[in-house]
Amino acid sequence: MTVLNVKLARAIWLVDARDLNPRGIDPLPIVNGIKDRYNFQVFPKTSEEMNENNPKGIVFMNGSFGAGSSRHTIVTTTVYGDGIVVDSALSTDFCEAFLADALEFLSSQFALTYQPGMVHKKLFVSELIVRTDKDLSHIFGPLASIKQKLNSLTGYQFEPTAVGFSVDAQATAAKPAPFRFEREVGKHFSQNRYYSAAPLKTSQHEELLREMEQLL
Repeated sequence: MTVLNVKLARAIWLVDARDLNPRGIDPLPIVNGIKDRYNFQVFPKTSEEMNENNPKGIVFMNGSFGAGSSRHTIVTTTVYGDGIVVDSALSTDFCEAFLADALEFLSSQFALTYQPGMVHKKLFVSELIVRTDKDLSHIFGPLASIKQKLNSLTGYQFEPTAVGFSVDAQATAAKPAPFRFEREVGKHFSQNRYYSAAPLKTSQHEELLREMEQLL
């Protein structure tokens, strides 16, 4: 299994924004501090855009943050009343490192209140584009006769295209993203390119795909 690119790495930290700013500090210098520290090219400019109760959240886009010896793009950071969402094209670990740095920076420079224990839940979404030379048909061995029937009835050559797992949304309040492994849209089957999404850290997602590859 080769990871060709990270389509999305998302980290979500659930924390009450009112607890971070219990004294109602003016958001303008805070926004400017974040914009300058992380070189965000898109940032809030109006009082409405700086209001975490806005359904769209407080949105920052196209910034950067150092990881090791390099700086990488922070695609989007959105602050809501009940949490912060960070998207990148590197890894969920990178997103979390940025979140920790940003909250510690705001705590030290703008007297916001932050302790790691204030984050009461962490959620993740990972989307990868990968290549494998293994045959997905092996997973669907018991359905081989159905594939052959389709081929004979239509004259086309059908192949398995996707594997998926979801939770029962009616059985739990939690609604994690489904696990998906499917051929990448717009690519020839011969390229063996697949899109995969999972409610996992990037590293966990990669490990799960390697385990799945061993089953093929």
